[in-house]
Amino acid sequence: MMQWDVAIVGAGMGGAALGYALARAGHTVVFVEKGMMTFADDGADDPDAPDEQLRLQHGRWPTQILACVDERETHFYPPLGCGAGGSTLLYAGTLERLSTADFEDAPDRPQWPFPYRNLEPYYREVESLFRVRGSPDPFFEGPPAALRKPPSMTTSDGDLFNLLKRKGLKPYQLHNACEAKPGCLACGGTICHRSCKHDAGRVLVESAMRTGRVSFLDMCTVETIDADATAVKGLICRRNSERVVVQARFYALAAGALSTPLLLQRSANRFWPNGVANSSDMVGRNLMFHVSDFVAVWPRGGSRTVDAERSLAVRDFYKSGDDDFGMIQSTGMAATMGNIVHVLKGMIDTGPLGWLRPLRRMLYAPAFIAAWLLGRATILATVLEDYPYLDNRVRPHPDHPDTIYFEYVIRPELRQRVRRFRRIYRAAFRPRRTMILTPNINLNFGHPCGTCRAGSDPRSSVVDGENRSHDLDNLLVVDASFFPRSGGVNPSLTIAANGLRVGELLSARLHEMKRGAGDTTTGRMELGTPTA
Repeated sequence: MMQWDVAIVGAGMGGAALGYALARAGHTVVFVEKGMMTFADDGADDPDAPDEQLRLQHGRWPTQILACVDERETHFYPPLGCGAGGSTLLYAGTLERLSTADFEDAPDRPQWPFPYRNLEPYYREVESLFRVRGSPDPFFEGPPAALRKPPSMTTSDGDLFNLLKRKGLKPYQLHNACEAKPGCLACGGTICHRSCKHDAGRVLVESAMRTGRVSFLDMCTVETIDADATAVKGLICRRNSERVVVQARFYALAAGALSTPLLLQRSANRFWPNGVANSSDMVGRNLMFHVSDFVAVWPRGGSRTVDAERSLAVRDFYKSGDDDFGMIQSTGMAATMGNIVHVLKGMIDTGPLGWLRPLRRMLYAPAFIAAWLLGRATILATVLEDYPYLDNRVRPHPDHPDTIYFEYVIRPELRQRVRRFRRIYRAAFRPRRTMILTPNINLNFGHPCGTCRAGSDPRSSVVDGENRSHDLDNLLVVDASFFPRSGGVNPSLTIAANGLRVGELLSARLHEMKRGAGDTTTGRMELGTPTA
């Protein structure tokens, strides 16, 4: 019979980091993962493919999700990964730190239940593990990050870098977990099969499994969390049409900020009528994304540049007066026909152009014209902080309870901050010509967070400063659900650093428990229907 100390639901950045830390410290771990452990490298990856098995084979979320944004219902395939590595399978490799200012007291803003210094050593460890390249962040005060030498800057990014420097700003080279080996395909949005891009599957899950203390249950969907009034008793799962019960000392949810709260709510029982570990009624609330403008910028002289690269970062406007903005970074995309089609599809699927959905496959002609007009300009992206609101939330859909569903209202303050940020960064790039390719509010659905907020007050949060449930002592949440604030950077690095931090804390507790018990008996997996 298999036995485990910790069962982790999801093998994305947070779960992978937690499992890596625990296995390295001598504990046994089982990953329960909806997706696959290994993936196809057959050239058949299509982000619009409706076939669930094909999507899983390429690390993509298998089904469409439902949303109601500003009272407009929509459905779309989310830019989320599924499998060993989670969404890092599809990410572009950007690993930036939150600002120390994100952890400082601010009126009318939720507070992190621990200071920045508690994350700093784990930030450094993740940067080392993922071989992050870049130049030092000029706004960071403290020990320098563990960064490798950045690549040579491209002509277009170098032009913008020098322009910003002349204006008194402090650009630097983006922190990125890509090696850029010869022939690198810059696999943002797809799995990298050449090991250029370092994802959580390769760096953390595979390393953890080499310890011999880790099991991996792939293609295994958790249907219900079995919990009584005091503790989680097991995970009721479905694997290859077979019912499976997974039991351990501790359970960590790392399925993502959309799936984790849905699982908790869907597990409601007589002890937890609003969902497991939801006495505060905060599970699923405070959903945040980022707003990501895509901005075409022409280099000096209007040359038809094609040497786009992820090499430029600007944080001068991260905070401006009372406004929380974020950063601007190069995407590695030129304004080519393929990249414009990608942007247009996103606007149709999730924005105000939804009425054009039947015409999605006819986008190549206008995209060709747009690419010609744009002159192959380089494309930058903004990452603007989102604020939490109680009624921006994930919850079960009454007609589709097993499908991810969220409700989100774009507040006037967010629209105003987006407008102010646009004025600021367009002024910074003058006299270079710019064009905002996403004129409406472009929510980044790849960056959900905040739906199981961490905090010191059990009435307004779901987990504490150690990511343990306020309600159930053996339940943790280690994905982006725990974020009290979204900050203004890609969340991946913070998720991983926190996973290592929580792993160290949980490891100390496990060692203490084992010494007290005098044995190492932990958990088990059973097949068949569990007894009541």
